[in-house]
Amino acid sequence: MFGAARIVKNRSHFGASKPARPFAACILRSMPAATEELIWEGRPTWRAWALQWIFGWILLPLIVGLFLLVPVWTRMKANRWKLTSRRIEVETGLLAKRVDTLELWRVRDVEFRQSLIERIAGVARILVTAHDGSSPTIEIRGVPGDRTIYDRLMAAVMDARQQRGVMNLNP
Repeated sequence: MFGAARIVKNRSHFGASKPARPFAACILRSMPAATEELIWEGRPTWRAWALQWIFGWILLPLIVGLFLLVPVWTRMKANRWKLTSRRIEVETGLLAKRVDTLELWRVRDVEFRQSLIERIAGVARILVTAHDGSSPTIEIRGVPGDRTIYDRLMAAVMDARQQRGVMNLNP
């Protein structure tokens, strides 16, 4: 009830003890002067700090949630993609901004990827591989789960290659 309470009747030295009795059975007995008398032994329960204990368990998911949500929020706000019929622009940075542009005629491959969790959430990733020294692969996350954006991007890549006269960029 109130921790592990124990009464020891006859304790001649500190190593030996009798079995513990419940707190309600704590009856002090008079012992000879040579023995040590134990009044109470136990640990405090959570009830000693009940308010902190309850608020701690209530706020624990919030603190853990902050450690999970803050990085996701910063990634959402720090990345922006712009897909046009001629180029892909990648804007990164939360406080300082950086814009990289990839011309579609330089794109080597476009992949549509979707894990089970992404299928359930209705989103997908598009992985663009290009002949570009600065960023050879670009992963565009969070596009709608259907293939319309992927199909339109593939058609734009083919059109850009034809307009530029590029047949095959594979080494």
